[in-house]
Amino acid sequence: MSRILRIALSVLVAAAACFAVRSHYFFNVAKAEYAFCATLLSVSVLYLRIRPSFKELAVLILSTLVLVGVSIGVGPFPPSVRICLALFGVAGFAALAARTIWSKPSEITIPLCAFIAAVCLVGSGWIIPPFLKWAGQGMPKVLDLYLVSFDASLGFQPSFAVGTLFFKWPLFDRIAGVFYMGVPFIVALVFGDRLLRDMRKAFLAFLAFLLVGPVGSLFYTLFPAVGPVFVFPGNFPVRPIPGYAVRALILEPIAINGYRNAMPSLHMAWAILGLWYSRGMAWWIRAIAWMFFVFTVFATLGMGEHYLIDLIVAFPFSLMVFAVFYSVSGWGESWRIRAITFGFGATILWMTLLRFQPHLFWLSPVIPWGLIVLTVAATLVLKRQMELASEPVENAVTGRSVADLPAEL
Repeated sequence: MSRILRIALSVLVAAAACFAVRSHYFFNVAKAEYAFCATLLSVSVLYLRIRPSFKELAVLILSTLVLVGVSIGVGPFPPSVRICLALFGVAGFAALAARTIWSKPSEITIPLCAFIAAVCLVGSGWIIPPFLKWAGQGMPKVLDLYLVSFDASLGFQPSFAVGTLFFKWPLFDRIAGVFYMGVPFIVALVFGDRLLRDMRKAFLAFLAFLLVGPVGSLFYTLFPAVGPVFVFPGNFPVRPIPGYAVRALILEPIAINGYRNAMPSLHMAWAILGLWYSRGMAWWIRAIAWMFFVFTVFATLGMGEHYLIDLIVAFPFSLMVFAVFYSVSGWGESWRIRAITFGFGATILWMTLLRFQPHLFWLSPVIPWGLIVLTVAATLVLKRQMELASEPVENAVTGRSVADLPAEL
């Protein structure tokens, strides 16, 4: 690539960034959508994870300050923390593009792959919401009462219980909400680390993260649900319906507005995959992955977006996606077939039982709790069997043995 062309492309990137932050639409979306800011910020996280030089880091900081100046007159001044994070994300996008443009041919692979991933990450944030809106129009009724019935059969209602904790401790609510909305952060962090280690494994992992959205959206059409905060807007979370009243409910589809994105919980699936794909990474990345996992559990329940069973079904669903994009080539391995079959089968079986056999769970609390434990345990066992069966082949070149592999979640 000639120097003149690189300069021209760099000017184009800078102009595009300035045009974006001069847009009223940008500020309206940034103020209204936490997820939009989190996705942009994740681009800067990815850029920082692929180890920019001090000079490139200085350019990133300077670019952020320039964009703050360029945005004066369009958005509020001084800009809020959320707006600053969004501007930092735009600067990271521009910096990643510039690094790709100016990299030597022998060094361009990593920044180019990171830039492609950043485009896909931001693009997915624009594609999924319209699909969910379309799904809501095509499915006016939801099956939330069946999920309410299951959760109540456990002896208490987890969403209301955690929601009450959030009501009592608002700081807990805000912290959990940051992790819930910040799921692109763990995707970028894990992908960036893997990109430095093994490009092929990195892209397989990224494909798994990326396709959780569209694949999960297909499952949404099989079991549309919106979450208890939409079903009980006047009662959630401080006034749960008594168990005897839930048991007496006539279970039927009901018409409620809201995204049909509860079953299974894709936020939980992303958190699970982030934890699984961070295996073997630095302790601080593992710690962040665990934090995302734990706070996602609390956030999905306490914010009223999900029922506990949504999180449980996310385990076999995650295993299915994980197995499809596992790094060992070939589709004939028995461990892969078992994992995909169980993941898909358990997801469909749960939906079938919840829809057509809800009375089964009320026979005894042992039944729903036992099925929960069995589902999670079987998922983890099959995931571990995958690693034990496949990693001797992958590690042959390094001389590592199966005994050397850490037994982690």
